[in-house]
Amino acid sequence: MDPVGLVTCGDMAKKRYTPRQTWGFLKLLIPRIAPYKGALAVAGVLLLMATGIGLAFPLVVRELLDSAFLAGDSRLLNLIALGLLSLFAIQAFINFGQSYLTASTSERVVAALRQDLFKALVYQPPGFFDTRRVGELTSRISSDTGLVQGVLRFGIPELIRQGVFLVGALFLVTITHPQLTLATLVAIPFTAIVGWLLGRRVRRLSTSIQDRLAEAVARAEQVFTQIQIVQAFTREEWEERRFRGDVEDVRDEGLRRAVARAGLTGAVTFSAFGAIVLVLWVGGRLVLEGALTAGDLVAFLLYAVTIAGAVISLAGFWGNLQEAAGAAERIFDLIQHPVSLRAPTSPVSLERPVRGEVTYRGVSFRYGAEHPLVLENIDVEIGRGERVALVGSSGAGKSTLASLIPRFYDVEEGEVCLDGLDVRTLGLQELRSQIGIVPQEPMLFAGTIRENLAYGRPGATDPDIWEAARLAHAHEFITGFPDGYDQIVGERGITLSAGQRQRIAIARVMLKKPAVLILDEASSSLDAESEALVQDALDHLMAGRTTVVIAHRLSTVIRADEILVLDGGTIVDSGKHAELLNRSDVYHRLYSRQFDDAIASSKELTD
Repeated sequence: MDPVGLVTCGDMAKKRYTPRQTWGFLKLLIPRIAPYKGALAVAGVLLLMATGIGLAFPLVVRELLDSAFLAGDSRLLNLIALGLLSLFAIQAFINFGQSYLTASTSERVVAALRQDLFKALVYQPPGFFDTRRVGELTSRISSDTGLVQGVLRFGIPELIRQGVFLVGALFLVTITHPQLTLATLVAIPFTAIVGWLLGRRVRRLSTSIQDRLAEAVARAEQVFTQIQIVQAFTREEWEERRFRGDVEDVRDEGLRRAVARAGLTGAVTFSAFGAIVLVLWVGGRLVLEGALTAGDLVAFLLYAVTIAGAVISLAGFWGNLQEAAGAAERIFDLIQHPVSLRAPTSPVSLERPVRGEVTYRGVSFRYGAEHPLVLENIDVEIGRGERVALVGSSGAGKSTLASLIPRFYDVEEGEVCLDGLDVRTLGLQELRSQIGIVPQEPMLFAGTIRENLAYGRPGATDPDIWEAARLAHAHEFITGFPDGYDQIVGERGITLSAGQRQRIAIARVMLKKPAVLILDEASSSLDAESEALVQDALDHLMAGRTTVVIAHRLSTVIRADEILVLDGGTIVDSGKHAELLNRSDVYHRLYSRQFDDAIASSKELTD
């Protein structure tokens, strides 16, 4: 088991962030944005052009008031109106180009980010997922990346636009009338302090909301995938209450965030427009005194409104940036999470044909440093084509021992070898391509039967698929469906019976043609007819292949070339069925406990 513990929403919510940390996630995004620097440079130029047109508007209005109106020049009025229409038409085209370039870049960057996140997760070993909820991880791919996309697509362009508006408007009002400029600037320090304080709270609440939402999604996904269990135990109402509680937690955090963001907006709006009132009062007195024209005052007020709007937008952007920074932190934590199973820098290749000889030499293993040993000092040699059965009580280490062959986990001591080569020296893809696994509860994907079968060998031809299905006794029931091999099986193959799922899983492994098989039998829960068909399919599958079976059935144990008896993480005895039954107390006890019921049932059927 991966030693990394589950990160809870409470842990995330307790973090504190500085402005430096808030902007830090942009540094992580820069390498992903760099390939599109040309498009972004063009978008930046277009953005500056559109902003420049916006800044020119108050000057045109001033000219309109001071020249056209006072002089009664209708021709000048017409020219100014046509000029404004032309400017705004040009601005519209510029905005279109800028918006498209920004949006297309953000789509590409976030698509690559989602791909990298999925890649980082799909290559993590099974132990990584033991401590994490699948719903939470999928929430990172969808919800968190969506927040980052929002900042890239709308936030940063708006930051640049409003920043230019703010600087440009301040410059123009300063050269127009310094005294009025001071009146405009009086509210900025207050606005900045309020924005910084409330922005931190917005980020903490947003991070908490995303974590709680991920937890709610994970719970819902778990319920939906186990819906039969939920309904069989009539726990619908209980699950509904639990989910309602999760959603209400998200709602409460959302309301607290709404209060913080509303407070931020209200304070910023009041200070900004309060400055406008001050400008209007001071400017009006100057107009009355003849020190300022009406056109200058209106232009100044328009610039003051521009400054106020820029300050309000920047404060809102700060809150959005806080949210995106928290989301990006979780995304990059996952992307940068080290893979505990290190691939060899210079992998060794298996000789062909692969013999399938498996050897354990002095193997000890534990699920993390804080856990006790699960396996201790295991020495086993499994020859080519041999069938080895693993028996033992629950927790004895049977599944763990088998999972070391495909290197789902790495040993703590010793080595596991395939054809004499330590599996850690082999490329993971080459190693696992030679190993076929039929789990106790085979899981199918929510596609067609053909897609599920071909998953074992992409590119397999229809004749190959049909042959594997025939050998697994699956062809008969598949062709009985209305859509045959194109029949949709539903989530986890729910529309199929247990025996049908098992036979499709066997056919899938047959297509793969591995040298080593790992079987965790599930036929003990099948009816007699399905069990006979599955057993025959397994016989076809095991023919000529090295097979490790986690035994659940008497027939498998009796027919095994060797039986390994595990107890407390060690192999306490090994041999054939008759030998072990006579000499091993542990095996005799296991045999009596696990298989006497099967024998009794068999006799009842015979009688």
